[in-house]
Amino acid sequence: MLYSLLDNDKMVSHITVNAIDFIVLGEKKRFVQFGTVMTDEHYRNQGLSRVLMETVIDEWKDKCDMFYLFANDSVLDFYPKFGFAPVDEYEATKKVSKIESPYSVRKMDIKNVMDLNLLYETAKDTESLFALSMQNNSGLVMFYCNYFELFSFKGNLFYIQGLNAIAVADHEEDTLILYDILTTEKIEIEEVINVLATEQTKNAILKFMPNNSENNEKRLFKEEVSTLMVMGDKGELFKNNKLMFPILSHT
Repeated sequence: MLYSLLDNDKMVSHITVNAIDFIVLGEKKRFVQFGTVMTDEHYRNQGLSRVLMETVIDEWKDKCDMFYLFANDSVLDFYPKFGFAPVDEYEATKKVSKIESPYSVRKMDIKNVMDLNLLYETAKDTESLFALSMQNNSGLVMFYCNYFELFSFKGNLFYIQGLNAIAVADHEEDTLILYDILTTEKIEIEEVINVLATEQTKNAILKFMPNNSENNEKRLFKEEVSTLMVMGDKGELFKNNKLMFPILSHT
């Protein structure tokens, strides 16, 4: 949803609002994410962004469980005026020892119609494997996967036959970086890690927090250019449970 202020036919201030359903620690929640908060440089310091922020908060406060955003580090002092506060995110890591896998894996081609349809159908009905999993938002997944080159990560899409799972992953030297897993069935994340690992893989970094994280170490995650901010006391959810928003849920 787009919220904008116009001067005649010119857009001068804007906020994008995304209502996203998540499964959070086994419970369904609706979170509202603010994105692309901006004002034309010739119209700044007039309170236009404040008008839009207050309008969105007023319209959605009774229709969602939490407001959040990823703030550019240069404007972190703006959002506390509306009750937002920085929140730490945590990623999971683990040691990897490659063992023989009964499953096969192939790299997907997003320009291939069959792979594109497979991605859409899988994202549409994906299972919740994480402590914080996005639901019913195939459109956002398709957007990201079509435009990987626009973002700071270089995830690749892999289809794991036998698990009917799509992994968004990359390799950096001896480390497997697993950004997301899309699957219509309940599967074990360790099986995904094992089939993607090479003989050189010694470590795995999970850009999400698994439902069962007992076999993983948790460490503080910090994006280079932005910070997660949550409105009100909802940040306690992240502090107490060491959560992380999967990267494909960012807007």
